[in-house]
Amino acid sequence: MNRDEIEPHTLPTEDSAPRESTRAQDEMPERLGRYRLLHRIGRGGMGTVFAAEDQSLGRRIAVKTISSVDASSRERFRREARAAAAVNHPNVCQVYEIGEDSGQMFIAMELLEGESLAQRLKRGPMSVEEAGSLARGILAALQALHDAGTLHRDLKPSNVFLTRHGVKVLDFGLARSLPGELTEEVQTVDQLTRPGVLIGTPRYMAPEQVQGRATVVGTDLFAAGAVLYEAVAGRPAFVGDSMVEILIATLHEEPPALAGSAAVVALDRALRRALAKRPSDRYASAREMLEEIEAATAKDVSGVHTVARPLTRLAVLPFRMLRPNPDIDFLSFALADGVSASLSGLPSVVIRPCAAVARFASESPDLKALAAEADVDLVLVGTLLAAGNQLRATMQILEVPGGTLVSSQALQSSIGDVFHLQDELTERIVESLSPSLTGREGGKRRNVPASARAYEFYLRANEVLRDIWQAHVARDLYRECLAADPQFAPAWAKLGRSLRLIAKYHLEEPRENLVRGEAALRRALELDPDLPIAHKFMAYHEAEHGRAPEALAR
Repeated sequence: MNRDEIEPHTLPTEDSAPRESTRAQDEMPERLGRYRLLHRIGRGGMGTVFAAEDQSLGRRIAVKTISSVDASSRERFRREARAAAAVNHPNVCQVYEIGEDSGQMFIAMELLEGESLAQRLKRGPMSVEEAGSLARGILAALQALHDAGTLHRDLKPSNVFLTRHGVKVLDFGLARSLPGELTEEVQTVDQLTRPGVLIGTPRYMAPEQVQGRATVVGTDLFAAGAVLYEAVAGRPAFVGDSMVEILIATLHEEPPALAGSAAVVALDRALRRALAKRPSDRYASAREMLEEIEAATAKDVSGVHTVARPLTRLAVLPFRMLRPNPDIDFLSFALADGVSASLSGLPSVVIRPCAAVARFASESPDLKALAAEADVDLVLVGTLLAAGNQLRATMQILEVPGGTLVSSQALQSSIGDVFHLQDELTERIVESLSPSLTGREGGKRRNVPASARAYEFYLRANEVLRDIWQAHVARDLYRECLAADPQFAPAWAKLGRSLRLIAKYHLEEPRENLVRGEAALRRALELDPDLPIAHKFMAYHEAEHGRAPEALAR
């Protein structure tokens, strides 16, 4: 693994200049070659970077030294200098010289003013427009590097530097030549970075690097995709509590989709291609990747900075009843629908309707088919077991199609307090999905019925309404719910739907029931203007009655 985390070659400011200890100052040599050392900028596992002065030319530069003196480290150091010096490009940190003074190897290079991308992202994610500019710098540098016959293989935020004049890519410590058809350099069996050796930085390593296989142009493009995703999403593409978990995620999982404007959606598609597991599914070149990203970022012409947010696409399957119980069998679908409704108002979550994925409900659901047909990242599966007046619910959230377990919960409540059970399930789901769902999005549900009795009527009505020929029964149950809690907006929305179904399919007082149904839907939207199901049912109503423009707008 590369553990050289020296901060890039930057001029210190009053706020960021490192405070040297007396001993560290004493240990700093006065000169290296023809360069007079001024102060230390940073130190890492491989060596130290100093600000220095080239007195012969009267300019300030950066001097990077190497700590270890073993043969492999010296060869890696020389390789870094050769790789960087072979590329003359405005987005690549310029190397002036590689030298040795009294046994101390060093590289003299451009001194940069600004900050690393890693430092910038500590202040929050970038807008789509900023990411487009960042992509231009990174991918132009990679294209120049690839044209020179070299791979970078360790692109990450700390190796991308933001200056007043644009982006600079640096630290070529893991660079290596491209395969033989692109370079005439002889590949020897003792080269430092041969296939089979795990080398790179977790979070940004492509699957072929994780598996120790040969690296290609697409390896750098995968890293570029991971860096750009993190820049706009405000979170890494692949996460985990340990290096092993991160590498497993890299091999088997997909990062959450990005939601927002048309530009965000287009950028998400571009980055997803760069992050494909197989190199052959990625872009053929950095130039091709940049063309697609520029086309994506150009889609937003509003002039307003566009911000992306990670989007989680979740399917909630009906809960399996471990022991049949006629009194609570309705909860299998009702509880799943209730949890879905509770999560549907979160701006970073897309919920697939329970009815749309119900056919996958089984003891061993087909996760690959579910992922493909429902287009989801996660699936929630659960079981219910009644014992006396107690109801035990277990829940698992699985990543699809891989089946990786994201979260597992077990909850218990009285059968008469199903509302409390659903509320707890919703909170646990929000907590386990992503840090992006905490805080503003992760609070209590907006629409909370006033009593468990009202909620039971609502859940029973939902189960009955799965059969449109039982719409009369559902209507009466929704009315019982609203009698117990007139402020519960979802019940008004579902009452509106049941009245529309009675008018449409039962032909019972069609005009009157349509008027009553629309009034119920409007009441739901008065109570909660953002209620998704109310807008959904109102759009159906408008479309069926000659108000297509209103339905399209809704």
